[in-house]
Amino acid sequence: MSKKLRFSILSMGRIENDLSWNLAIPHSGDMYNKNPQAEWISFPVFSVLVDHPDIGYVLFDTGHAPGDEKDRMPEANRHLFPIYCEREDFIDARLESLGLTVNDISLIVLSHTHFDHIGGLHFFQNTKAGKNVLVSRADYAKGLVESHKSTSVPCFAYNRADFEFEGIDFYFCDEDTELAPGLELITLEGHVPTILGLVVHLESGTYIFPSDAMPLQANYGPPPLPPTLPGQIYDSLGFHRSVEKVKKLQKKYNATIIFPHDYILFPDLKKAPEYYE
Repeated sequence: MSKKLRFSILSMGRIENDLSWNLAIPHSGDMYNKNPQAEWISFPVFSVLVDHPDIGYVLFDTGHAPGDEKDRMPEANRHLFPIYCEREDFIDARLESLGLTVNDISLIVLSHTHFDHIGGLHFFQNTKAGKNVLVSRADYAKGLVESHKSTSVPCFAYNRADFEFEGIDFYFCDEDTELAPGLELITLEGHVPTILGLVVHLESGTYIFPSDAMPLQANYGPPPLPPTLPGQIYDSLGFHRSVEKVKKLQKKYNATIIFPHDYILFPDLKKAPEYYE
């Protein structure tokens, strides 16, 4: 019997921060409550491992680099976005839980180059997958500029060190692309100039990973709640275009959407070593 397409969700620890970074104005003030209290939330971080019968293991995002939970991140970032990871929350250990090593991965797709998505490239330096990393050109260019333009002004989402790993080769994907049968990349605007979202067509159904274009279900809807902007946004009009794009795909395929930082939905997802098939 031929091998089936499947994927597994790999938990990469968590980030804590004010909810307003993920959901614009979550608690607006009014004349009776002029200073509403901020809400501090623990948000999950995860990667997706796709086991494809034709092209092998494809990794979508890589989680953090060792030290991000300590002093590798700039101090200002650590105060705004403290990271909590145990040793088993890094990508090499998560792969080991599936009986794999970093050398078993054929291709890495980065949804974008913010620190919680790119840092795990640390483990892929001078590997086959490290020589085959797909990313959006527009986001990579923005991240490189933002992280390297100053040593004194903090950059809150891109980390200079994540662009300086040895033995990593980047290739650029700037349009919707079929990577292999049943596996697609879609370009999404809003959070950064371009995010690469992932669409996986399993025998059991289609799954869409929009990454941080829609970090929470609350950013997406569904009606009667309107799509609500993330607090951290590059292009608000692009965000709305991305929501409409994903909604059309969801309707076309009757797809399930898995949001990257949804602290409400994440506990109910299957995680490695389990697979979706």
